[in-house]
Amino acid sequence: MFKMMPLNAWTNKVVLASSLMLVSGFAFADKVAIGALVAGQVTKMYVEEGQTVKAGALLLEIDAEAHNAKLDYLKADQAVQQARYADAKIELEQALDLFDRTVTARRTLDGAQLQHDVALAALNKAKANLRMEQAWSKYYQIKAPVSGKVAKIHAPKGSTVYKENSPLIELE
Repeated sequence: MFKMMPLNAWTNKVVLASSLMLVSGFAFADKVAIGALVAGQVTKMYVEEGQTVKAGALLLEIDAEAHNAKLDYLKADQAVQQARYADAKIELEQALDLFDRTVTARRTLDGAQLQHDVALAALNKAKANLRMEQAWSKYYQIKAPVSGKVAKIHAPKGSTVYKENSPLIELE
């Protein structure tokens, strides 16, 4: 049975401890199972069983092609929303100018203000969607959270990672 172990803020994987040792009131894992937070196919394996690795060493990569395509899509969407916002800003400035010169009614100005506000909200939403997807980028490269020896590889190159927290590699 695996037990969840806390991680430092810099890690980008799930670590599960398979057994613990108690030394002077501190718990140490003698085996650490490393899982992924994303699904996909293992495309690169950088270690072999029996190999010693240092904390932070790259262990494996998971295919990020779909993730990268979504990033491209979200960047394009942000560009579209940026253009719509720029246009709405120009329309609002023109509506303000015409209203100040009493050429148009208040309703025209209010409509331009509403379109500006909607365009700004859409731009902010597009930026947030892009930031959320960018935050997942680091999870496609699995790094060792601690130094140790690769005891077991559960997901060799070509394996499909489909379940969050499934052990991919065990370190001891």
